[in-house]
Amino acid sequence: MRASTEKKRTRIIEVATELFIEQGYKDTSLDQIVAICGGSKQTLYRYFSNKEGLFVEVLAHNTKISLESVFQLADKQNEPLRETLEDFAKKYLRGICSNPILSLYRIISADFNKHDSVPNQFWQTGPQRIHQYLIEFLKTDTISQQLHIDDADLACGQLLALIKMDYQNMALMGFDFLSDEELDSHTQKAVAAFLKLYQR
Repeated sequence: MRASTEKKRTRIIEVATELFIEQGYKDTSLDQIVAICGGSKQTLYRYFSNKEGLFVEVLAHNTKISLESVFQLADKQNEPLRETLEDFAKKYLRGICSNPILSLYRIISADFNKHDSVPNQFWQTGPQRIHQYLIEFLKTDTISQQLHIDDADLACGQLLALIKMDYQNMALMGFDFLSDEELDSHTQKAVAAFLKLYQR
């Protein structure tokens, strides 16, 4: 794809993200997006096929940007495990409890609860990708020497549950997110509880 085309495409996705978050999926039209970005609806159809296709690309784009910092465990295998997991926990919880991920999650729940394709797309690029990445990290030789884990899938689910607790649900309902001090305290306790289960 040419650089100019990619730039236009990214601009459309960014504008669409803002409008979807501000107005919701149903109240956002392709005409509104064209009015801000310029060009024509034909261009949008050529890039994304339709409005749902555009929303799927919005999900993929924002999931990658918002959660990319989570995928750094492989670079930290030789660092203290407790600190590595605490850093992962903070980035993960911030990512899922703040915009744009939080608002896009609301849209999926409200507007696509009867459509499999969009929720599946979000699940594969977000939660499932993180889950699988964490499983692979827990299975590495370096980590296996420190943790005794028979079922990496179960251990991964336990760690993510300890990190999330009710904070994502609270964020979805409009509660303020944790302060830096509260986040530090929570992630330290969550990781400590996990290590108590599995540390050799």
